[in-house]
Amino acid sequence: MSKLRVAVLMGGISSEREVSLRSGANVVAALSADRYEVLPVDFTGDLAPLIALKGQVDIVFLALHGPGGEDGKVQALFELLGVPYTGTGVLGSAVAMHKWVAKQLYWQEGIPTPPGILLTSGGCAHAEQVVRERVGIPCVVKPANEGSTIGISVVKRLEDLAPALTGAFTYDADVVVEAFVAGIEISVPVLGTAEPHALPAIEIIPQSGFYDYEMKYQPGATEEICPARISETATARAAAYALQAHRALHCRGVSRTDMMVNGDEVMVLETNTLPGMTDTSLLPLAARTVGMSFADLLTYLIDDALTMHGMERMAGGYNSAD
Repeated sequence: MSKLRVAVLMGGISSEREVSLRSGANVVAALSADRYEVLPVDFTGDLAPLIALKGQVDIVFLALHGPGGEDGKVQALFELLGVPYTGTGVLGSAVAMHKWVAKQLYWQEGIPTPPGILLTSGGCAHAEQVVRERVGIPCVVKPANEGSTIGISVVKRLEDLAPALTGAFTYDADVVVEAFVAGIEISVPVLGTAEPHALPAIEIIPQSGFYDYEMKYQPGATEEICPARISETATARAAAYALQAHRALHCRGVSRTDMMVNGDEVMVLETNTLPGMTDTSLLPLAARTVGMSFADLLTYLIDDALTMHGMERMAGGYNSAD
C-alpha cells in the first residue's frame, strides 16, 4: 500500500510565525512514517513552492496561524490548484478570522457574545468618546484580524484606552472594542465536518490573570484543566455554542471557540479555525482527554479533509463545504 504524501505547511508571514513553526514541527514528528510520506514546507511568502505542491502531494496539512494563513488566502490558492488541505475553507476562514464579521454571525444565530463596536483606522475622529459612550469601561480592545491575543488589551481605566487603541491599530486597520466579561475562561474544540462534535471544555488559568501571547506559549505559565470545572448546565451550553459557532462560521474539520463562564451563563468571545498544535496548545489536550492521541488527531483531520474534498469534487465544485 502506497503512503499518503502530506505536505505540512508552517511558518507564514504573520506575527504568529514562530508559533506556527512549532505547531508544524510537532505535526511532522507525529505523522507516522509507516503511513505518510511527509514533506515539511516553511512558507515565507513566496507562492512558487506552494504552487509546486500540485501533483507532488496528496494533501496539505495547514499548520499556519494568523493573517495570510488562517484568513482564507492560502486556502484560496489550494482551491484554485485543486489540492486538498486540512481545516476550514475559504469563506469560513475569512469570516472567522475577522472578529467583527464573526460577531455579526454570532448575533444572527442567537449565540451570546459581548456587546461591542467596530472602529476603523481614520474612520472615527472621536474613537475614545465613542467607546466610552457605546461600550464603556472596562472593555477589551483587539485587532479584528489577529490571533493568539496579539495586540489585545484589557482596559480597566479610562487613561489606558488611548494607548490600547493606538496599539491595536498598529496591527490592523479594523479594531473591535467589546465589553469586558468577567468569569472563568474556557475553550471548546469541535471536530468534524459532516457530523461535527464538541470535545471537552478546557479551563484556562493564566498566572498573570490574562491569557496573552506569553501565557499561551510559555510552558508552565498557564494551568489548563480538562474537563473544565464548570456546572453541568454551563458545560452543555458551551458545547452547544461551540457547535453553533462551528456551523455559523462555515467551519470544517476543526475549530476552537473561546468563551467566558459566569455561573451557568456562557458568553462566546471568538472562534479559531486553525488551532495550535504546540506542546502547550489546547486542542491536543482536549483530544487526549477523550483518549485520542496526537497522532490519531492528525489522522482524523487528514481523513476528514480528504472525505470533504472527494465530496466536493463529486458535486462539481468547492461550494458544498463553504
